[in-house]
Amino acid sequence: MNKEKFLKELKYQLRYLNKETKQEELKKYENLEEYNLKPEEEANKIYQNRGLNIKVTKKTSFLDSVSTIINAIKSKNKKFRTDILLFFIYMFILIILIKIPFIYIRDTISTIFSVLVTNDLLYTIWNLSFELLYALTAILIFIKMIKNKARDYENAGI
Repeated sequence: MNKEKFLKELKYQLRYLNKETKQEELKKYENLEEYNLKPEEEANKIYQNRGLNIKVTKKTSFLDSVSTIINAIKSKNKKFRTDILLFFIYMFILIILIKIPFIYIRDTISTIFSVLVTNDLLYTIWNLSFELLYALTAILIFIKMIKNKARDYENAGI
Protein backbone atom coordinates (compact mmCIF):
# COMPACT_ATOMS: atom_id res chain seq x y z
CA MET A 1 0.00 0.00 0.00
CA ASN A 2 1.38 3.41 -0.87
CA LYS A 3 1.65 6.31 1.55
CA GLU A 4 -1.31 8.32 0.23
CA LYS A 5 -3.71 5.39 0.25
CA PHE A 6 -2.63 4.31 3.74
CA LEU A 7 -3.01 7.80 5.20
CA LYS A 8 -6.38 8.28 3.50
CA GLU A 9 -7.71 5.00 4.89
CA LEU A 10 -6.26 5.69 8.33
CA LYS A 11 -7.83 9.15 8.33
CA TYR A 12 -11.19 7.59 7.49
CA GLN A 13 -10.82 4.99 10.27
CA LEU A 14 -9.99 7.76 12.75
CA ARG A 15 -13.22 9.58 11.95
CA TYR A 16 -14.38 9.32 15.57
CA LEU A 17 -11.55 11.54 16.81
CA ASN A 18 -11.75 15.32 16.80
CA LYS A 19 -9.84 17.16 14.09
CA GLU A 20 -6.81 18.13 16.19
CA THR A 21 -6.34 14.67 17.67
CA LYS A 22 -6.73 13.06 14.26
CA GLN A 23 -4.05 15.34 12.75
CA GLU A 24 -1.74 14.63 15.68
CA GLU A 25 -2.07 10.87 15.15
CA LEU A 26 -1.70 11.08 11.36
CA LYS A 27 1.56 13.04 11.73
CA LYS A 28 3.08 10.01 13.47
CA TYR A 29 2.58 7.97 10.30
CA GLU A 30 3.65 10.50 7.66
CA ASN A 31 7.38 9.76 7.74
CA LEU A 32 7.38 5.97 7.79
CA GLU A 33 9.58 4.18 5.29
CA GLU A 34 7.23 1.23 4.78
CA TYR A 35 3.44 1.37 4.61
CA ASN A 36 2.71 -2.34 4.92
CA LEU A 37 0.57 -1.64 7.95
CA LYS A 38 -3.18 -2.23 8.06
CA PRO A 39 -5.09 1.02 8.66
CA GLU A 40 -7.81 -0.77 10.66
CA GLU A 41 -5.30 -2.31 13.06
CA GLU A 42 -3.47 0.99 13.51
CA ALA A 43 -6.75 2.82 14.15
CA ASN A 44 -7.72 0.22 16.75
CA LYS A 45 -4.33 0.71 18.47
CA ILE A 46 -4.82 4.48 18.48
CA TYR A 47 -8.33 4.20 19.92
CA GLN A 48 -7.10 1.76 22.56
CA ASN A 49 -4.14 4.00 23.51
CA ARG A 50 -6.52 6.91 23.91
CA GLY A 51 -8.80 4.84 26.15
CA LEU A 52 -11.67 4.76 23.67
CA ASN A 53 -13.81 1.68 23.32
CA ILE A 54 -14.07 1.84 19.53
CA LYS A 55 -13.30 -1.09 17.23
CA VAL A 56 -13.05 -0.66 13.49
CA THR A 57 -13.01 -3.44 10.93
CA LYS A 58 -12.07 -3.58 7.30
CA LYS A 59 -14.91 -3.16 4.87
CA THR A 60 -15.07 -6.06 2.47
CA SER A 61 -17.01 -6.33 -0.73
CA PHE A 62 -19.59 -9.03 -1.26
CA LEU A 63 -17.42 -10.69 -3.92
CA ASP A 64 -14.45 -10.83 -1.54
CA SER A 65 -16.73 -12.42 1.03
CA VAL A 66 -17.95 -15.00 -1.46
CA SER A 67 -14.33 -15.76 -2.34
CA THR A 68 -13.55 -16.34 1.34
CA ILE A 69 -16.56 -18.67 1.66
CA ILE A 70 -15.44 -20.60 -1.44
CA ASN A 71 -11.95 -20.96 0.04
CA ALA A 72 -13.52 -22.36 3.21
CA ILE A 73 -15.48 -24.87 1.12
CA LYS A 74 -12.27 -25.88 -0.71
CA SER A 75 -10.53 -26.31 2.62
CA LYS A 76 -9.69 -29.86 3.62
CA ASN A 77 -10.84 -29.08 7.14
CA LYS A 78 -14.09 -30.98 7.75
CA LYS A 79 -15.06 -28.58 10.53
CA PHE A 80 -15.22 -25.66 8.09
CA ARG A 81 -17.12 -27.70 5.50
CA THR A 82 -19.67 -28.80 8.09
CA ASP A 83 -19.94 -25.25 9.38
CA ILE A 84 -20.58 -23.93 5.85
CA LEU A 85 -23.24 -26.56 5.21
CA LEU A 86 -25.02 -25.71 8.47
CA PHE A 87 -24.69 -22.01 7.69
CA PHE A 88 -26.42 -22.41 4.31
CA ILE A 89 -29.18 -24.56 5.82
CA TYR A 90 -29.68 -21.92 8.54
CA MET A 91 -29.74 -19.15 5.93
CA PHE A 92 -32.26 -21.04 3.79
CA ILE A 93 -34.58 -21.59 6.77
CA LEU A 94 -34.23 -17.95 7.83
CA ILE A 95 -35.19 -16.67 4.38
CA ILE A 96 -38.24 -18.94 4.43
CA LEU A 97 -39.23 -17.70 7.90
CA ILE A 98 -38.85 -14.09 6.78
CA LYS A 99 -41.47 -14.78 4.09
CA ILE A 100 -44.17 -15.62 6.67
CA PRO A 101 -44.90 -12.03 7.84
CA PHE A 102 -44.82 -10.88 4.23
CA ILE A 103 -47.45 -13.50 3.31
CA TYR A 104 -49.60 -12.50 6.28
CA ILE A 105 -49.45 -8.78 5.46
CA ARG A 106 -49.96 -9.40 1.73
CA ASP A 107 -53.05 -11.53 2.34
CA THR A 108 -54.51 -9.10 4.87
CA ILE A 109 -54.11 -6.12 2.57
CA SER A 110 -55.29 -8.17 -0.43
CA THR A 111 -58.54 -8.83 1.41
CA ILE A 112 -58.94 -5.10 2.01
CA PHE A 113 -58.12 -4.46 -1.67
CA SER A 114 -60.74 -6.92 -2.86
CA VAL A 115 -63.42 -5.21 -0.75
CA LEU A 116 -62.50 -1.56 -1.45
CA VAL A 117 -60.89 -1.58 -4.90
CA THR A 118 -62.17 -3.47 -7.90
CA ASN A 119 -59.32 -2.44 -10.20
CA ASP A 120 -57.21 -5.51 -10.99
CA LEU A 121 -54.30 -3.39 -12.22
CA LEU A 122 -53.89 -1.68 -8.83
CA TYR A 123 -54.06 -5.03 -7.10
CA THR A 124 -51.40 -6.47 -9.43
CA ILE A 125 -49.11 -3.47 -8.90
CA TRP A 126 -49.56 -3.77 -5.13
CA ASN A 127 -48.83 -7.50 -5.18
CA LEU A 128 -45.72 -7.12 -7.36
CA SER A 129 -44.42 -4.24 -5.24
CA PHE A 130 -44.80 -6.28 -2.09
CA GLU A 131 -43.04 -9.30 -3.62
CA LEU A 132 -40.18 -7.04 -4.72
CA LEU A 133 -39.95 -5.69 -1.17
CA TYR A 134 -39.62 -9.25 0.14
CA ALA A 135 -36.99 -10.10 -2.50
CA LEU A 136 -34.98 -7.00 -1.63
CA THR A 137 -35.19 -7.78 2.09
CA ALA A 138 -34.09 -11.38 1.54
CA ILE A 139 -31.17 -10.33 -0.69
CA LEU A 140 -29.93 -7.73 1.82
CA ILE A 141 -30.09 -10.26 4.65
CA PHE A 142 -28.31 -12.83 2.48
CA ILE A 143 -25.49 -10.38 1.67
CA LYS A 144 -25.11 -9.33 5.32
CA MET A 145 -24.97 -12.93 6.50
CA ILE A 146 -22.39 -13.91 3.86
CA LYS A 147 -20.20 -10.93 4.81
CA ASN A 148 -20.42 -11.76 8.52
CA LYS A 149 -19.56 -15.42 7.92
CA ALA A 150 -16.62 -14.45 5.69
CA ARG A 151 -15.36 -12.09 8.41
CA ASP A 152 -15.56 -14.96 10.90
CA TYR A 153 -13.50 -17.16 8.58
CA GLU A 154 -10.94 -14.43 7.97
CA ASN A 155 -10.54 -14.01 11.72
CA ALA A 156 -10.13 -17.78 12.01
CA GLY A 157 -7.32 -17.68 9.48
CA ILE A 158 -8.82 -19.18 6.34
